[in-house]
Order: sequence, then C-alpha cells, then structure tokens
Amino acid sequence: RIGWPYPCIMPPQRQMAIHLIKALKNKRHVVLESPTGTGKSAAILCSALAWQRYNQRTNNNNNDGGDNNDNNKVTKIFYCCRTHSQVKQMVASLKNTPYR
Repeated sequence: RIGWPYPCIMPPQRQMAIHLIKALKNKRHVVLESPTGTGKSAAILCSALAWQRYNQRTNNNNNDGGDNNDNNKVTKIFYCCRTHSQVKQMVASLKNTPYR
C-alpha cells in the first residue's frame, strides 16, 4: 500500500508506481517518462518509500534470530533534484504522507 500526498491518484501515477515497485522487487532498473504535471516526483518517491517499508518488514520477519545484522539494515533512498524550490515542493508533499 502506497501513502499518497493527494486525495486521488492519477492514472500516470498509478502506472509509474506499478512499474517502479515491480523493478524494486526484482532488483532491476526502470526508466519512466511522463509529461509535466503528471505527478512524477510524488509517485516515484512515495512508491520507493512504500517499497522501503515493505522490504524492511519482510526482511525483519524473515530474520531467524541469528547475529546477521544485514536483516536490520534499511535500504537508503536518495532523492536528487535541480533546484531548491523542487526540494521545498517535495518536502511539503511528503508532510502529507505517512513517510517520516
């Protein structure tokens, strides 16, 4: 389940989320292209964060209780953008999601 910062999901966002989650689960690359205003940034970041939580829970549930600390590591997600205003916009969007 993906926590979205908006009340509804646009079809391009749903398609991006499906392809991104599938690629992350299969440890593959994905190339996404969509016009301006289709919610790419929010779709990509929220999908990646949802997968991160899922992956962490899955790894912790599969932990056999041994000393392997790899199961407790959280996959890091790096978000890069070109301008400060883009960072500000994404931070504002993320405040409306369950990801903190």
